[in-house]
Amino acid sequence: MRRLCIFLAVLLAGSALTAKDFNEKKVVVNLAVISDTHVNGYNGVPGYKFRSALIQERDYAARFGGLDGVVVVGDLVDSPAWNAKKYPEINDWKRLYESVFSPREVPLAYTVGNHDIWKEWTTETYKEAKQFPQRLGPDFYTAEVGDQRMAEEFECRHYVIGGCHILAVTPDGRNPVIYPEESIKWLDENLKAITEKDPDKYVIVITHAMIYGTIYGSFLDDVYPKGNGYWSTKVLTETLSKYPQAVVFGGHLHFPLNDPRSVWQGAFTVMGTASTRYMAIDNGGYEEMAGLTVMKDKDDFSQGLLLQFDNKGNMRAVRMDFYNQTTIGTPWVFRHPAEDGGHLRKYDHKRLAAANKAPSIKGLKVKVVSGGAIATWPAGTDDEFVHTYYLTVAAGDSTVCTKKILTDFYRVPQTSQMKKTWRQELKLAPGDYTVSLVARDSWDAESNVCSVECKVL
Repeated sequence: MRRLCIFLAVLLAGSALTAKDFNEKKVVVNLAVISDTHVNGYNGVPGYKFRSALIQERDYAARFGGLDGVVVVGDLVDSPAWNAKKYPEINDWKRLYESVFSPREVPLAYTVGNHDIWKEWTTETYKEAKQFPQRLGPDFYTAEVGDQRMAEEFECRHYVIGGCHILAVTPDGRNPVIYPEESIKWLDENLKAITEKDPDKYVIVITHAMIYGTIYGSFLDDVYPKGNGYWSTKVLTETLSKYPQAVVFGGHLHFPLNDPRSVWQGAFTVMGTASTRYMAIDNGGYEEMAGLTVMKDKDDFSQGLLLQFDNKGNMRAVRMDFYNQTTIGTPWVFRHPAEDGGHLRKYDHKRLAAANKAPSIKGLKVKVVSGGAIATWPAGTDDEFVHTYYLTVAAGDSTVCTKKILTDFYRVPQTSQMKKTWRQELKLAPGDYTVSLVARDSWDAESNVCSVECKVL
């Protein structure tokens, strides 16, 4: 009976979470959480995007009392250029930050990305990372409270901003992404000490690599040629799973925050941070790709988060679209940590996938033209949005081709702004064909099939 009551309490606690659980009139902490700024020149586009993101975070947070700090989840610069005689990139990064904020008034917390240390985490990582405090100077480290030996030798940094604890850990190897035993022990000990003192408060953990098997992008190792833990890490999961108060932010993969899978809850909470520089996507063999994981329009993109805490310890993440200078969808809202684990249910992917409704499509048309055909159709409907269209051409029982068409969900801040009609050219030899269309959403739910017969002359 007791187990049943606990189960029902967790179920109700998760399902009852709404935006009303967060009191935006009593916000006590505002943190900009961004990643992958990839600054490679003070006057270049990446520099402009970084500065624009800081300004927009500042201005939006002003509605709630002002920005308390900036959290950067790695890849501050594109390549460190420590030996350049003039204007190393971290100096450019510093000037951009200081053009918007005084680091003493709006402090910084960061972790080291692979691009910050010559694009690979190695045993030399921590030696190279020492250039950051040397270049940035002491004003950028006023929020740091942790063991300086661990900060200097292992890039394990403990920050406190507005009473919020932020723990940063950095790998020392890639493919797979691994961490030294000292860093894992440090993370465990600090999480234990903080949560024992304040069990009903969240603790932020930042590390550039995603935690494997959690948010959108964290499965890329399963389908990308490099594989073997090149893009995410499994090393920290056991430690993090001890602490339901842990909120982990990863970067590295630049996946868009528009997708519902960009937030995850299991034994702990994980959120993506996208990128202020450019977008990447799963290796799905889509049309209009510039590479395996980047779209041709990848630069028409810049995103991040404004993380907020109210006076009750509830948390809200506002998804910021810096490129379009607005916010994305509705904020993610989390009730303060509860002993029964109810605060971890809302963004449980298994629960969300089970409650998801499949998309619906209709109206496929195929026009025969010289050298093939042109397929057109109205956008499908879904309880969230259509993620991908699969347009298949068959001749009898043989498949001629399948076009995987990624929708524009990542381009627009609101799903209502997505394209209303779609068009795909098909190069076909003379013959009789069946053209079929299927839509899938982010949870891989598949729509009905629309099919049209055509004859190419």
